[in-house]
Formats: sequence, structure tokens, C-alpha cells
Amino acid sequence: MTDLVLASPWSHTAARRSQAMQAVQARDVAALCGLVTYHVRLKGVAGSDTSDRTLRNYHLAIRDFLAWCWSGAQTLALNQLTSEHVEQYLLHLRTRPRRPRTAHESPGTARLSADSARTYLYGVRALTRALVWAGVLDEDPTREVRAPRTRTAAHERKGALPTPLLGELLALPQALGHPPERQARDLAILVLGARLGLRLDEMVRLDVGDLDLRAARLRVRHGKGRKARTVDIPPGTLAILSRWLTARAALVPHGPADHGALLVSFQPAARHGRLSNRGLYSVVSAYGRLLGLDETLRGVHALRRTAGTRLYRATKDLHVVADVLGHASIATSAVYAKLDRNTRRAALVAAEEVE
Repeated sequence: MTDLVLASPWSHTAARRSQAMQAVQARDVAALCGLVTYHVRLKGVAGSDTSDRTLRNYHLAIRDFLAWCWSGAQTLALNQLTSEHVEQYLLHLRTRPRRPRTAHESPGTARLSADSARTYLYGVRALTRALVWAGVLDEDPTREVRAPRTRTAAHERKGALPTPLLGELLALPQALGHPPERQARDLAILVLGARLGLRLDEMVRLDVGDLDLRAARLRVRHGKGRKARTVDIPPGTLAILSRWLTARAALVPHGPADHGALLVSFQPAARHGRLSNRGLYSVVSAYGRLLGLDETLRGVHALRRTAGTRLYRATKDLHVVADVLGHASIATSAVYAKLDRNTRRAALVAAEEVE
């Protein structure tokens, strides 16, 4: 990764400003994304360990922001950006309908959430900081812009699946009569999220070699912030993953055609190749829709919240939750204590009897 950074055309200090100005004047979005990638990996907090997912999110936000800057209604010069321009863009984000996340989701009137708008701001900030560094901007116009915040606490906006609903969800692949190999894969996806608490990106990047059935352990090599961790696998989940490995071996015989991905696609265009982020999200959200779950409970992260909540309920130990889910701090894990409504309810009942 370091070699790639050093080999970048943006590494030449003397030509950097002229290259950046040329990219701005030519409206070369790809070049500007390249500038941001170089700057983030060279100067960012995580440096060369910045994840590809973070960079993809930055690029998405940058492309969206530049499309707004250079729309038919206006033409903004990037070297003259002000904080007011950025605030106008955030207002535009919060008032336009949210784009569908999957091909099956129909366009609606739902607006972009404050959390999503904040993610877009981070991408724009990565761009403006890179332009300051390259000498195109004198100062960062996003410095005084406050990130959008929701007024409702996270545990009130996003819940975890109650035990009965989780049971219904895990029974769906078989109940729907999918082919056995599809049942095995989909159930493996659901337990990786709802029992082991893996993130979407962590799941799709798993290889067969990361799963050690004899030791009952899973190695997550591509955690958030490029942090790796090992997760112990409980017996029920181990049996489900073992069944999927057996089914996978019959589908993808060992050899040059096997790319090693633990989770593979059944789509004709990518059959037996690594399941994509969008593909995995579609699998999980489809089951959520069939159960009639609302949007806050049907995504991949809802499975992770479910795992975190159940871990806390079983242990009352935020350190365990942080360790399994790969949180850098137990402060991040504290939300799962708040999501555990059963514990809160029991505490309120017990409080009535306190003298």
C-alpha cells in the first residue's frame, strides 16, 4: 500500500497545485477522488491503514457533492468554496428523497437521515482538506460547518430483533423452500450477523481459510479500521457454518475456479464468485421484508445490533461486547445496554419494590 502511495502522480510536490487546479477546471472527478485517496492515506489519522470501504464512502460523497456544485442550476468554483456553500449542500441533502438501497426497493418520500448526511459531510471534508493541502484552497470551508445530528438517541431510533422474531428470521430460508445450498448459505449469513455480530464488509471479505471448525474460531481479518480479531463460535452457529462449508465444497470444487470466498453468489453473472456488499445486503433485507419488519430492523446492521444486545443480556459485560464486536472502546458498546429492553424493564419492575 505504501508503494502505491509513493507512486501516485500526486506525490510530486512542485506539480501538485497545478495538477489539482487542472483537475478542478476540467471537472475531472476521478482525478479529484485520486487526490483525496492519496491525501487521506498520506496525511489521514489512519494513514495507509484507511479502509477501502471508507474511501468508497468518501468517493460517493465527493461525486454527489461535485454533481451538485456543477449542476444545471449552478456552477460553483471549487477554489472559491465557502462554508455557506457546504451548508447549502447539506440542506439539499436533507430535503431530497433518499435513493433506494436495493433494486427491489421502490422510490419513496423518505428523506436522508442526519447520520447519512453526516457521512456525506465527512467525504466533502476529505475533499476540501485535500484541496487546501494541494494549494487550491486557502482554508477549509468545512471547518466551521457543524455535522447534522439527530435529536433522538440511537437506541430509540434503531432496535434489535426480539428472540421470537429472530427465531422466525432464522427459520425463513428453509420455510421458503429454497434449494438446500441456498438455505445453507443464507442461514450462515444470518447467524454471522445475528449471533457473531459481524459487519457487512467483514462478512463479504471472509475466506474459507478464516473459519477453523476444529478450534471453533473465526478470524475476522478485515475489521473496521483494518483491525483484525478472532471470534469464538458457539456450537449452534458452528453447526450452521459447517453445513454451509459442506454445501459450498460441492458447489465450488477446490481448484483454480475457487477464489476462496466463504460466501459466494448464486446470481448467474457472478455464480460462485465472492458475494458483493450489495448482494449480501439484498439477501438480508429481502428476508426482513418477508417478515414485515420495519426498515430499522431489516438490514445487516440490525443483525449486528441483535448480536450485541444478546451478548450484553447474557453477560452484562460491555468489555465482552466490545471484544466480540470489534469496538475500539466500550463507550461504543454502551448502546447495547440501552437496547436491552428486557433488562431495563426488569430493572423498572424491581425498582417498584425497593423500600
